[in-house]
Amino acid sequence: MSRVAGIHVICENRLRVERLDNGYFRSGHWWVDKDHLTKEKLDKGIYFALHETKKELSYLQGIIEDWEQSSEDSKRIIFKVKAMNQPIGWKGNGTGEKGYLWLDD
Repeated sequence: MSRVAGIHVICENRLRVERLDNGYFRSGHWWVDKDHLTKEKLDKGIYFALHETKKELSYLQGIIEDWEQSSEDSKRIIFKVKAMNQPIGWKGNGTGEKGYLWLDD
């Protein structure tokens, strides 16, 4: 069975990105299916990477530890992420602002 192992998004100018204490950050507001974000799946580790463009390495990335629904739009998600230092190249297909890395379990 396949699962999402990584999420890449275009987030220009760090829009709605908030640095938190102890190496965490909160992401902007994203349309991501909540079925990808169950506790069981988060426990396996899903990374989140922010990019200015698909051609550039991520400027901020880490492991998703929690999420909440946006109070502005119930279809959008805000991620709480434990930051990692190593930038990641874009992974995932599609023409939109989002790419998913899929793995088979």
